[in-house]
Amino acid sequence: MLTVASVMTKKVVTVTPQTSFKEAVQLLGSKRVSGLPVVDSAGKLVGIVTEADLLNKAEKREPDAYVLESKKHRLDRSRAAALDVASAMTHEVTSVRPEFPVARAAREMHARGFRRLPVVDEQGNLVGIVSRGDLLKVFLRSDADLGAEAGRILEEAEQRLGGHALRATVSGGIVDLAGRFESRNRMDATLRAVANIDGVIGIRNHLVFDVDDREFVSFYPVSANG
Repeated sequence: MLTVASVMTKKVVTVTPQTSFKEAVQLLGSKRVSGLPVVDSAGKLVGIVTEADLLNKAEKREPDAYVLESKKHRLDRSRAAALDVASAMTHEVTSVRPEFPVARAAREMHARGFRRLPVVDEQGNLVGIVSRGDLLKVFLRSDADLGAEAGRILEEAEQRLGGHALRATVSGGIVDLAGRFESRNRMDATLRAVANIDGVIGIRNHLVFDVDDREFVSFYPVSANG
């Protein structure tokens, strides 16, 4: 299973809370990024500042625009008055750990609509950043790598799940599976395992089974009377 550490960018452009507003804007432009992690003097992640955070100043809203202000409006007003990163940044930052599976980072990013996630170690130190593009790198794995991993799964399925003549061929990230199982449950378990391989784009299933045992998988508690 691929981890965030294997795809993340380790050299991260950062700012500190004391970085000036103007310098933050310059960095966003020169580095062609839309957000910058904010770290303290010890390298710990304390926030993130994005183009959206800084854009409040460009709106030039009149003071009466905040008369009936919500919490968000108060935050916008504070950012519009910002002179440095400390007063413009977002303090509550969603981050991931380097040992997290790539799939977990992808789910987090998709669910929250983020373009990137800072990567921190156990002490909260920034060790990298992972973007949508980084996570998509898993789909660049070679067919040979995917085939080898699928082959290991099928070998185990033959040993533990009673699979017969199982084989996998991979082309363009799509896995063709063939062979036989005694039961549908065991076939489905193998399909899930192959589908969970990082970089697999899809499966063409040619597996067959002898017995459809799906109706027997539910748990029925034994009554007190037996």
